[in-house]
Amino acid sequence: MAENLNPSLDDIRNLIEFYAKKVANLKDQKGNGIEILNIRTDIERGLIYFRSKNAYLDPEETRLGNFDSLLKKQSRLLVKVTGKKAFIDQRSRLNPPTEYWWWWLDIEYEKNQKKTIQKNLLHFGIFFVVLFLVYFIFLRLPPQERRYLDLNSSIEKKIDQSLIEPDQNIVKNIYYDIIQECEQALTLFPERPAPLLIKGAISEKLNHLSDAQANFNQAMTLYPSQEDFLLDQATWYFRIGMKDQAKDSLSAVLKENPDSIGALNLLGTIYEEENNYVEALKAYTRVLELAENQNHTTMIPVTKMKIAMLQLRLPMSLP
Repeated sequence: MAENLNPSLDDIRNLIEFYAKKVANLKDQKGNGIEILNIRTDIERGLIYFRSKNAYLDPEETRLGNFDSLLKKQSRLLVKVTGKKAFIDQRSRLNPPTEYWWWWLDIEYEKNQKKTIQKNLLHFGIFFVVLFLVYFIFLRLPPQERRYLDLNSSIEKKIDQSLIEPDQNIVKNIYYDIIQECEQALTLFPERPAPLLIKGAISEKLNHLSDAQANFNQAMTLYPSQEDFLLDQATWYFRIGMKDQAKDSLSAVLKENPDSIGALNLLGTIYEEENNYVEALKAYTRVLELAENQNHTTMIPVTKMKIAMLQLRLPMSLP
């Protein structure tokens, strides 16, 4: 091929297919790395000839480009099947132009390897610095903050316990314990609204409605907006198992702000918990649309996964 000054387009196509097969099965090409590089050189010379004739080469160049990308990705394997010395010796003998990138993949691989090592070292360094800072800060937390975190952890565990405990008398005792721990947390940090919301939701569940409303009213004054208050209220309602009340709070949010991603996402979660997959899918679909419009990069893949899982659970009779 290298000596044929006027190759046919079929010759080029056949070479591209031959090249494609060898690149696709590169791991089986031990000792044939130089042959692959020579084939790629012959292809390029043929394409240069046809480009000079203004030939239409889009299909051939698209096909070739796909396997060029694969060869670049497998540069480490190419060096392995070729042999480092063979790579250097053949390049020195042929002295290929720099635009023939396939003759320089061993050098490119070494550069990328060095960059990867440097990048990993940097990431490890950052990781250990962050780990050290977290550890140091945690040890240096003021006693009040540590006590508050301990209370939060205890409250979370008791809420989880209340959801699986079959004996309602035990559940009531758990609720009263939670209320006491919320009061202790408020003694430490009265400006933090979460204990008030938890107290309010549990008081409502115990049918202590005046206490519930008093706690909610106090919590509302600690939020910058009613929407923020309602979203957190709905979250704690849901955590305690009060799904209807959570949906009421979310409905109030969506009435004022139909595009609230937080409200729609939590609503979808509640519907999913209730096995109402159609309504959950509607909510998540709207969340995805809003997330894409607002470029919420972290929420997009998570929501797509939720939608995909829900679609698998839908009855086959539904579209």
